[in-house]
Amino acid sequence: MLRIRLARRGRKNRPSYRVVVVPSRASRDGRYVDHLGYYNPLVEPSLIQIDIDKTRKWLMDGAQPTDRVWKLLETIQPGFRDSLKSGNIEVTPDTNVENTVASNEADSDSAGSKAKSKAKAKSKAKAKSKAKAKSKAKAKSKTNGRSKSKAK
Repeated sequence: MLRIRLARRGRKNRPSYRVVVVPSRASRDGRYVDHLGYYNPLVEPSLIQIDIDKTRKWLMDGAQPTDRVWKLLETIQPGFRDSLKSGNIEVTPDTNVENTVASNEADSDSAGSKAKSKAKAKSKAKAKSKAKAKSKAKAKSKTNGRSKSKAK
């Protein structure tokens, strides 16, 4: 079975990805059958360049994309997945054009939601650490009480 997935490129802490067609058992960065495009999440806005025609061909031949690749394809061409399901495989004129993703509104919305989720995660972590410290203190007081009673 063939998969359409991301192959990591770039250096440490600076990832960029190739969108490739590979056998399902191949390693993440191993050999690939076909190169479909690029994805660079670090630039603002994210750079996504995928050849939609080639991707459609591979999907029609039975290649299975990963969840992340589906999201990238939907970002480039909204409704892409639904058009495949309905059998509408006509090519739009702008399919081979380099696509940069994110408008100012989308960036501000996603940045706000990211900040909210980070704050929520921080508060959960803080509560968890407090509970852990409390339980440790309880356990310590129990063991101290036992040792004193045994010593008497």
